[in-house]
Amino acid sequence: MSTRPLLFLALLLVGTPCAAQALRVFYIEKPPYYHSVEGEPTGFLLERSRAIFAAAGIAVQFESRPAKRILMEVADPQASFCSIGWFKTAERAQLAWFSQPIHRDEPMQVLTRSTLQGQLREVRQIEQLLNSPLRLGLVDGFSYGAIDQRLAQQPARQRITAPPLQIVMMLLNERIDYTLVDSRELPYLIGEADLSQGRLSQLSLADMPPGQLRYLMCGKGLEKNQRAAINQAIQQLELKPD
Repeated sequence: MSTRPLLFLALLLVGTPCAAQALRVFYIEKPPYYHSVEGEPTGFLLERSRAIFAAAGIAVQFESRPAKRILMEVADPQASFCSIGWFKTAERAQLAWFSQPIHRDEPMQVLTRSTLQGQLREVRQIEQLLNSPLRLGLVDGFSYGAIDQRLAQQPARQRITAPPLQIVMMLLNERIDYTLVDSRELPYLIGEADLSQGRLSQLSLADMPPGQLRYLMCGKGLEKNQRAAINQAIQQLELKPD
């Protein structure tokens, strides 16, 4: 039997895009941005990212992964995966490549117990709150944007290595008095904890900075042509936030 047809088929497969390995794209469990439903990736920002990669002509494979593991792995100079929805900090920019921004969050809101509403009725600015004796709970390792430096100076604070859901439970159990939350995420946290909305109270402050920009964060091993294609797709889809 002649081996020529088999050789031709092998060469054909090597030369086709389908033979290329799909780019791994990691996401954390953060509804409604990106999360898993019955094992399938979904979320409004995940679907936006899916559209970006499709427009860039890049085949992808989405995988759920803890945030700390992603940050550890992206520090490898050879890493070539991407991850969705990261804030760009000076430290991260040294370790990874960031796309053009793909989303801007709403300003953070103050979340407290409804029983503390009376104490907070006259609070209009973040400085008033930070100068109060109330205890602030923050997620350790999470960037709160332009107010990070001011928060670091706050004596009555706790940095907690825990997901936002645990912060909410600490608030209800009176271990802290308030925290800062993403208003998009809050309904999911309440639902996951099986809580009544009436036990919590939200407060918007006039001087709270604009929400942070979110990016695709990729390992520095990502090929330059893929980087260019991703940014071009973001521009074509007119996703660049204000």
